[in-house]
Amino acid sequence: MKKVIVYAAACVLFISSVYATPGSKILQRFNATFPNAQNVKWVDDKAGYFVSFTQNGDFNKVFYNTAGNFVYSLKYFTADGLPVNITMQLNKQYGESKMLGVTEVTTQNNMFYNVKFSKENKLYSVNVLADGSIIKEDVYDDGTPANK
Repeated sequence: MKKVIVYAAACVLFISSVYATPGSKILQRFNATFPNAQNVKWVDDKAGYFVSFTQNGDFNKVFYNTAGNFVYSLKYFTADGLPVNITMQLNKQYGESKMLGVTEVTTQNNMFYNVKFSKENKLYSVNVLADGSIIKEDVYDDGTPANK
């Protein structure tokens, strides 16, 4: 019987170290902000807590600092999820291209989309604000930075 108790305690300690969970303050904030989150996984870091999860079919990551405050979030999805004004702006600026993926980056004070697409054997990584303004563009040719 003692062996079973010791074994169970060791398993609990191991699992709690692998799947760290934050305090109730952060959990309440997270659950209020993302009530439909599924497959939630917490990882602690000396700077705070990372949580990854899916919501509405999209993969998400959120970082909270040690004080329990939201720092940033990343939401990964396909180009179908982009707002129409951004899709129109990218089509106008770059023409027909193959969309590879989108990351929505949200901080306390800002939100933008990082859109990755390929065109004419080049890879583009473009940061676009919600109003459609392009704020950064990186172009790669065979994995190295290229001139347009």
